[in-house]
Amino acid sequence: MHPRKSTFSNLVRTNFRELFRDGKTAFFVLGFPLFFMALFLGMGFVTSGGSYHVAVAPGPGQYQVVDRLNHVKGLTVKELDQALPGQPRALGGYDAVVQPEEGRPVVTVDAGKFGVVRGMRNALDKGTGAATHSVFRTPDGGVPFDPVKAALPTMLIIALMSAAFYGTATPLIGLRQRGTLRMLGTTPLERRTFILAQAPVRLGLVMAQVVLVEVVAAICGYLAPKDALPVLVSGLLGAMMLFGLGYLVAARMRNAEVANGLLGLLMPVTMMLNGLFLPMELMPGPLRAVSQAFPTTYLVDALSHAFTGAPSLHGLAVDWLVLAGSAVLLALLTARLFNWDQGEER
Repeated sequence: MHPRKSTFSNLVRTNFRELFRDGKTAFFVLGFPLFFMALFLGMGFVTSGGSYHVAVAPGPGQYQVVDRLNHVKGLTVKELDQALPGQPRALGGYDAVVQPEEGRPVVTVDAGKFGVVRGMRNALDKGTGAATHSVFRTPDGGVPFDPVKAALPTMLIIALMSAAFYGTATPLIGLRQRGTLRMLGTTPLERRTFILAQAPVRLGLVMAQVVLVEVVAAICGYLAPKDALPVLVSGLLGAMMLFGLGYLVAARMRNAEVANGLLGLLMPVTMMLNGLFLPMELMPGPLRAVSQAFPTTYLVDALSHAFTGAPSLHGLAVDWLVLAGSAVLLALLTARLFNWDQGEER
């Protein structure tokens, strides 16, 4: 084996062992994102419980719709002889009204009763193709809020940021603080080889987490098969961009405790500014302009479009180009600025 390839493979194996040997790092890379995933899913399933009254208006397949909904726990279903006055927007005191249409039921849901959505969606879409999925809307024509569906992009962003910041930047800063990087700097090991050897294990882990979220989303009926590959590509490009940012932080900082504090502040601020918690259309103009400068905004745009069906602000091609370009730029900056030790000039 070529000496450089042998060195690289040995470094990859060493990184794999070190990642799981350090309990704190392993927690932030694996446990922390999984905890939030379980938390969001638990909250979603709790809020989807309760009893709801549903009416099914006349239309094609009315009896089949009633039969399917009667098997959903917590639903009291009534078959209407005629449409409610003011349909399709009027609910007539029901929590949801289903208007059967040819192959595509339209469900109007009380905006405050979003818990009814998950059970109804699973029942109505069971055994149908992606093209015939039911449509859910509120009386004003909006999209009903679904906590699990809305949380899916958040789960992935947290997983990617945790791996990039706490699973990459912090350990590298710790190596510099302990003098390990200074010692490696006395060997023939190239900085580029050392930096690249950090990536395979961490990228593999975050891709596994992306697939896990995709599986959960597919089981819950939130991710169509056609969107699985775009989500995987968006996750990969987003991970590369965030790892580049993590490497850049590690390239210059010398104190792990200070870095942890900075990264702990950076994560929520970034998520607030990239449209994850506050929709872009609700942001003031200047704040929206600042948000557009964050590469994470384009990652959120790509993931939200795939998981929640929200309109893409930029288009998937633009999102991917920005993420890829940012990843390359951050990688070049890291290669230029990374030093084995403070004050090194070579």
